[in-house]
Amino acid sequence: MSEVTDLKVEVTQSGPCERTIDVSVAAETVKAEREKLVGQFRKQAKIKGFRPGKAPRKLVETTYADSIREELLQNVVAESFQQALKDNELAPLDRPMVEKVDLDDDFKLNYTARFEVSPDIELKKYTGFEIEKKNHKVTDEEIDKTIEDIRDQQAHFSPKEGTAEKGDYLLLDFRVVDEDGQTSDEGKRDNQLVMAGHEDKLALFSHALVGLGEGEGQKIEVDFPEDYPDETLKGRKVTYMVDVKGVREKKLPELDENFTKQVAGVDSVEELRNMVRERLEQEIERRADQELEESLFRKIVEENQFDVPPSLVEATIQQQMANVRRQGREVDEEQFAPAVRPMAEFSVRREYIINEVAKAEKVEISDEEVDERMQQFAGQLGQPVEEVRKDFRGREAMGRLQSMILVDKVVDFLKQNNTITEKED
Repeated sequence: MSEVTDLKVEVTQSGPCERTIDVSVAAETVKAEREKLVGQFRKQAKIKGFRPGKAPRKLVETTYADSIREELLQNVVAESFQQALKDNELAPLDRPMVEKVDLDDDFKLNYTARFEVSPDIELKKYTGFEIEKKNHKVTDEEIDKTIEDIRDQQAHFSPKEGTAEKGDYLLLDFRVVDEDGQTSDEGKRDNQLVMAGHEDKLALFSHALVGLGEGEGQKIEVDFPEDYPDETLKGRKVTYMVDVKGVREKKLPELDENFTKQVAGVDSVEELRNMVRERLEQEIERRADQELEESLFRKIVEENQFDVPPSLVEATIQQQMANVRRQGREVDEEQFAPAVRPMAEFSVRREYIINEVAKAEKVEISDEEVDERMQQFAGQLGQPVEEVRKDFRGREAMGRLQSMILVDKVVDFLKQNNTITEKED
């Protein structure tokens, strides 16, 4: 269908982030499209007694009346809608809701379309704020704990005679015993390595394992309180049938040169401590920067109030939900969505503010900056930069890369143009 020129459009702001357009398409335009469609249907029509393309025009129009009308409305609405958007500089964020489609006997077409758009934003203030950045010095205790965690990850388990003491582990199968004394598949688990006497006060099953030794058919009872976080267990007294296949004692590796070489490739405990300190400092600095950025953007959002499109907020929530599910965790959508909605709204506002600051400050991205970022990726991934460049050949991938650079440049600008006071935590 050719460009629709004889078009009347009335635009109404039907919400803070919504527009409604009433479109009227001239009869001449509709008739021209119908003529073209009838010709196409006639070429392909399969009507008994006639070869394709030879059936009378009127017979084709009658036989395929509904199909012709349906395709006519689809074509004219789609093309005129795009033309209306172009003429009125509108950019929908979601699929339009087309309503009140009316094709009269004279082939004049009228319809209404509603859709979301980005808000009109005029930033009043985004510089001149005072923000605190918390600094935290790494302590020897934190280094000790990190090294102990590493030792714990490298621990091995040795068979132990007798019963399990607090801190030992049991290799076991367990099942729930019902009211009739029969085992069921509820909560059934096989070949589980479970710690006895876990320090977590809510690990009641673990607490009940203290004193068990190797053997089958051992019963333990666990009273779950009314305020227990698991809805399926709170307020219940549950009996478990436990088959202990063995008791294991957890043994940590010695903190010596062999250990430091194995886990970090360094020759001494002191070198390991220095490495741990450096990594902790980097992580603390990264978190401090994240908190600083969030505080800064929250001040900017507070100073520059604007509505956000519901569809973008919903998309952000769905993305966060998908991220959680990819981690293998169950998600209750009814509880999850309301809990993360405020953060999702903030995330959408932050993105709009970044784009508005970029426009106001004329932030641009050079080819050199793109190439420098690719070289950084190559170094981090341990790949030749030519391989990384291949990954960004597509327009979508390059757009994501440029967006990352834009965000970093805007954030750097905001840090430089707001007062940041460092405070010891």
